[in-house]
Amino acid sequence: MSVTILHFNDCYNVESQSSEPVGGAARFCTALKSFNDLEPLILFSGDIFAPSIMSTFTKGEQMIPVLNSCGVHCAVFGNHDFDFGVDILTDFAVQTTFPWLISNVIDNETGKPLANGHITYTLENKGKKFGIIGLVEEEWLATLATIEADEVTYFDFVEEGRKLALQLKEQVCELFYAVFNFMHQMSYL
Repeated sequence: MSVTILHFNDCYNVESQSSEPVGGAARFCTALKSFNDLEPLILFSGDIFAPSIMSTFTKGEQMIPVLNSCGVHCAVFGNHDFDFGVDILTDFAVQTTFPWLISNVIDNETGKPLANGHITYTLENKGKKFGIIGLVEEEWLATLATIEADEVTYFDFVEEGRKLALQLKEQVCELFYAVFNFMHQMSYL
């Protein structure tokens, strides 16, 4: 059995250009949909609502219909998704048609994943049950413009990833996928 995974990240500029590549968000969504016959899992690993010139006026709201048109199955929050604050991000996330993950950062005020994210997500694709987790590195916290480090609890992504993979295995997940939003290349994963 083969599984097709389409993954993208850092897509905050949707404006069309006058020279190639042209088409902006419409071209990108069409390209993703061209793989529909493969029944792909479409995963997004953050940074969609900022930074861009347009988002300084809309706070990134223009990206909600783009994401929903792309057919995303699951996403992890990126550091720039928090640029306009947790409340705005939480509002935007509920307007999307898929779950957002943040598996290893807990909001100390609520005791829940930051921005009401999910810790894990399961879905079926081609008759197989997938378990998905969304992880960030500790250095990621320092890049959050609107959140102080003492407002959250961070769990090591390797340890948390292993723990959650075991939990998903107990839920009879046959395949696992971790979606990351990292600041640095992590060659030891």
